[in-house]
Amino acid sequence: MKHEFNTTEECARKLDQQDKLANYRSKFFIPKNKIYVDGNSLGLMPKLSEKSLLRIINEWKTIAINGWFDAEKPWFFFSENLGAQIAPIVGAESEEVVATGTTTINLHALVSSFYKPTKNRAKILADILNFPTDIYALKSQVVLKGYKPETELILTPSRDGRILEEEDIINLMTDDVALIVLPSVLYRSSQLLDIPHLTNEAHKRDILIGFDCSQ
Repeated sequence: MKHEFNTTEECARKLDQQDKLANYRSKFFIPKNKIYVDGNSLGLMPKLSEKSLLRIINEWKTIAINGWFDAEKPWFFFSENLGAQIAPIVGAESEEVVATGTTTINLHALVSSFYKPTKNRAKILADILNFPTDIYALKSQVVLKGYKPETELILTPSRDGRILEEEDIINLMTDDVALIVLPSVLYRSSQLLDIPHLTNEAHKRDILIGFDCSQ
């Protein structure tokens, strides 16, 4: 199966015109005379966030610790409430998702749970274009399990430094791979990987695969 990723300006403009979410642009504070695409590190501030932050600051000032349960929106349940809102995006039930931790901490927790290296299957497959902190976390997990990142962490190369060829990833799904960790969208180029296709190919080879959707 061949999956083409069109990188032309013409394609980008056409996709912008077809984007059903285009009207959300007006809901963010956008710096003047700027083209802002750094959504992975710090996205633009939503206009509603200003109102929410001011409300919480006032609650902290006026009711202090009681804000955990007596605030307009009790602080204690933020993680559960945010998880319930996120759940439909990932096809989960509202009680199956919780918003907590940072990207790196969550990645450490997941990899430490699912990376079970054996003598014949100890490698982690990732990609060279992944967010640097993800790679740091994967290297740490390999070391924690007693292996060397130089040999047990395999990074799929990029042919042009911007996008990945999915067939290159699949060709590296060898019998000695224990876990695959990939981004859903490459932060360097906005390439959207074919998650169902890659997942299916990994499962054909009895390899666990996960996608970092935060970047």
